[in-house]
Amino acid sequence: MAAHHEIHLETYIVNKLVENGWVEGHASHYDPVRALYPDDVLSWIKISQPQTWEKLSRLNGGDADKAVLERLDKALSAKTGGTMKVLRQGFELAGAGHIAMSQPAAEDQRNYKAVELYRANILRVVRQLKYCPTREWAIDLVFFINGIPVATVELKTDFTQAIEDAIWQYKRDRLPQDPQSKRKEPLLTFKRGAVVHFAMSDSEIAMCTELKGDKSVFLPFNKGNAGHAGNPARSDGEYPVAYFWEEICQRDAWLRIFHSFVYVETKDKVDKLGMPYKAETLIFPRYHQFEAVNAMIADAKALGPGQQYLCEHSAGSGKTSTIAWTAHDLIKLRYPDGKAYFNSVIIVTDRTVLDAQLQDAVKQLDHQFGVIETIAANQRGGKSKSNRLAEALQQGVPIIVVTIQTFPFAMEAIITEQSLKDRHFAVIIDEAHTSQTGSTAQGLRAALALDSKDKLEDMNIEKVLLAMQKSRVLPANVSHFAFTATPKHSTFTLFGRPENPDLPVSDDNKPMSFHRYTQRQAIEEGFILDVLENYTPYLQAVRLGDQSVNDKRVDKKFARRALARWKSLHPTIVSQKAEFIIEHFVKNIAGLLNGEAKAMVVTSGRPQAVKYKLAFDKYIQQNRLEHIKALVAFSGKVDGKALGDDLESGELGIDYAKEYSEYNLNPGAGADLRHEFERSEYRVMIVANKFQTGFNQPKLVAMYLDKKVSGVEAVQTLSRLNRTYPGKDETYVIDFVNEPQTILDAFKHYDDGAELEAVQDINVIYDMQDILDDAGIYVAGDLEAFKMARGKALPGKETDETLHRKLYSATQRPTDIFNSQVKMLSDAIESWDAAIDKAIAAADEKAQAYAEAQRSEFAKQRERLMRFKTDLARFVRTYNYVAQLVELADADLENFAAFAKLFSKRLKGVSPEQIDLSGLLLSHFGMRLVKDIKDEGAKYTLKPITANEAEPSDREKEFISQIIARMNDLFGDISDDIGQRHFTAQIVDIAMQNHRVAEQVEHNTKEQALQGDLPEVVKAATVNAMKSHNDLARVILKDPQNMDLFFSLVYDIMKHNAGKDLLE
Repeated sequence: MAAHHEIHLETYIVNKLVENGWVEGHASHYDPVRALYPDDVLSWIKISQPQTWEKLSRLNGGDADKAVLERLDKALSAKTGGTMKVLRQGFELAGAGHIAMSQPAAEDQRNYKAVELYRANILRVVRQLKYCPTREWAIDLVFFINGIPVATVELKTDFTQAIEDAIWQYKRDRLPQDPQSKRKEPLLTFKRGAVVHFAMSDSEIAMCTELKGDKSVFLPFNKGNAGHAGNPARSDGEYPVAYFWEEICQRDAWLRIFHSFVYVETKDKVDKLGMPYKAETLIFPRYHQFEAVNAMIADAKALGPGQQYLCEHSAGSGKTSTIAWTAHDLIKLRYPDGKAYFNSVIIVTDRTVLDAQLQDAVKQLDHQFGVIETIAANQRGGKSKSNRLAEALQQGVPIIVVTIQTFPFAMEAIITEQSLKDRHFAVIIDEAHTSQTGSTAQGLRAALALDSKDKLEDMNIEKVLLAMQKSRVLPANVSHFAFTATPKHSTFTLFGRPENPDLPVSDDNKPMSFHRYTQRQAIEEGFILDVLENYTPYLQAVRLGDQSVNDKRVDKKFARRALARWKSLHPTIVSQKAEFIIEHFVKNIAGLLNGEAKAMVVTSGRPQAVKYKLAFDKYIQQNRLEHIKALVAFSGKVDGKALGDDLESGELGIDYAKEYSEYNLNPGAGADLRHEFERSEYRVMIVANKFQTGFNQPKLVAMYLDKKVSGVEAVQTLSRLNRTYPGKDETYVIDFVNEPQTILDAFKHYDDGAELEAVQDINVIYDMQDILDDAGIYVAGDLEAFKMARGKALPGKETDETLHRKLYSATQRPTDIFNSQVKMLSDAIESWDAAIDKAIAAADEKAQAYAEAQRSEFAKQRERLMRFKTDLARFVRTYNYVAQLVELADADLENFAAFAKLFSKRLKGVSPEQIDLSGLLLSHFGMRLVKDIKDEGAKYTLKPITANEAEPSDREKEFISQIIARMNDLFGDISDDIGQRHFTAQIVDIAMQNHRVAEQVEHNTKEQALQGDLPEVVKAATVNAMKSHNDLARVILKDPQNMDLFFSLVYDIMKHNAGKDLLE
């Protein structure tokens, strides 16, 4: 036979399996009626349970074999049975009692009997197995454990066919029921027969856990290739799929999969009519899941508690299952003497769905009662969550599920409870963020060792401060297993490991993920969809009229925000967008997924969501679109007065005396909108800060984005669309407000795995403190007074009633200085504002220029104070983070952090100026598709925290009419305000980076600077910007007058260092 036929691959695989301890069987020994390999069933029972077999022989004589096989067949076929249940729990037979059908690996080697029984498990492979008693149909390979079939394999060689041919063969020929005779094939029946079916070629593997003809779903079972799909070529000449027999089918690994991994996932779903039902899926681990769990468990076993693990796993990676498997394996981890590595595993999550799935999975993997407990409100006699949590930890509940809010109490108990001091814990964090190990937990951990070491009264204040600071470091008896698709720089720093663990962290030895499964691989493997494939931005052209506006000088930043809010709530704009969305949905989306496709509208706030819902309902009613209904989701209530104007005809029906809520805006819908959205009549969900994360609705095909998002929020929001569903092969994102490059850049962080630009400099806290010290608001005496007032008080502990008064008094002097300076500067600014208005009225340009210069100086001084206030709060957050990384051994710094936290809360800010836009008119609104989006940027890296050393800028004032005019006149109807500001900011940034231009602007008048290098640099930057802002750049370039106006605008922004304000 030719060397390229698949029979040679089949022979090679079987030989490799036999080398690894498998036994080769013969198809003639297979029982196709019962779908069993009887020889192994009987041999297993005789070897592992000889007394049971003796009983059976006495009761049944020569029919013992038949009695066992018939009862086993019935147990496998029962609704309450199935392959996995029988393998793990065995079955019952009258006269013999319980019969075990497999033996899991012993948790430690002390149980010699369990070790011997485990070795007795029979792994068999049969070639060309004919599974139908009346047909000649044969499957290439079938795998058995103790005579029970657990897997099938159809092979193809790349020389003649591909993996798709094997998949097609399963879908067409390997049917659970014969379409002609209606005979059920037990080997191929869901839950009753083989657990998993592999389609395999020389280079790729796919798997399926439920065969159902054309509807069979095959998932990749590949290793991945440098962050992409597929398998890498082997340098040793082996097949790329050799990992299947070398790793997966390795005897211990194969048995471990069926004892510790495979389970039936049950999900509560709702059909088209809103009727609930349960959907079952057999979960077999994907390669990356099996690899990640095994790697973490092996590392934990080798290194013990106190380690950090970061699993950077994309959406669609199956994190829920991976977390369940990791938790279950961690509680089973034992030292040779039987002592547990971890007394309890704490899972931190806010996903109620994850909680239910974890409970279900762990119960199937471990049949003991009380293995997992969720700490929730109103349980066990009404005990508080913190008290029940402490009890669970003390009782040694193996797996404890807590919320992010409850987690700090777990850390407090672990640190302070005497009974827990010698125990070890594993903490698994679902969607890891620094807040989960942040200041709340650290504050409660501050009593570390004080209860068990030196008595408090024997320690001076410096020792108390050092002990509190030391308690902030991640505890050595806790291992953290952090899972996230979108890690931040701080996530890597806290939970990552350096590439070379023997060397300190540095820019050449950065923290890395312990295991990574990239977004790009998940997309290429078909586990999620690429949501950017049909990303379509629209420009909003808005022209405003100001005939009757109260034209006075106002703060430009506040004015821009007020104008943005005014536009987002304008009834005409909202109504036209609603009309556009519904028409787009009806034309392009509604017919997809057999008429079940759904969409989400993401709004910028709760008032906007309410107004969208009113506009949707009005348009749907007027156009008799009864088949489409919209739900709206937001928290709390919205006052009707917050909705802005109604249409002149009052068509939206705004009730200004009403409080709007989910309840009264969704009549007829239940409280759980997740389930309600499953119903066929609800096609669109309008959201405001809700369901943008953790919401998985696979029928969601389109998203209409009317909210500015960036970074992690952009990735998480758009990823609501990426879940797969039969017939769903593409998604649609219509973006009304974001700069396309902002969205593209956000996804670049995580597409093929996040990377750090540089490691975190832990001395950043001293840099920040130096800047704060330099402001001169507080002095060393204030810090000493605070330290003495605080004394030996510990966070989270009872303190005397005078402490609050002492701390208030200790922070009074710097508080008075700050607040009095803010008032003095605000009064001065107000005075010079009046002088400017007076000069303008008198047409006195010289007086106006002088007044503006004076006002600018005072405004900068006030901005410097506001910067101090924000920097103070930022220092506290950064200190809480950095103190977890290293023992700082600096009592004064711990004291300063406590001082800064309380002091920052007493500082006054600048009240937002009330901008009167009551006379503002909308003279034009339109939307236009942005064509030819080009992604010009390179991959983005995650940046560390740095001190803010930028000089404060003047908060300029300008007439409302001037602000509107500059927006309208320069760019006309080409773009909305957001697009204009991003374009202008890009040009300004390029000009600022040119040292000659920056120096000329700083030291010269506008007239002089515009005779220098600025025009040439700005013009070149504008030409280059045509790649991302083609229409805006053309408006400038084609009109010399516009070009001159733009030069002037760029000069003004640079002169007043206002570039950052453009994007706020």
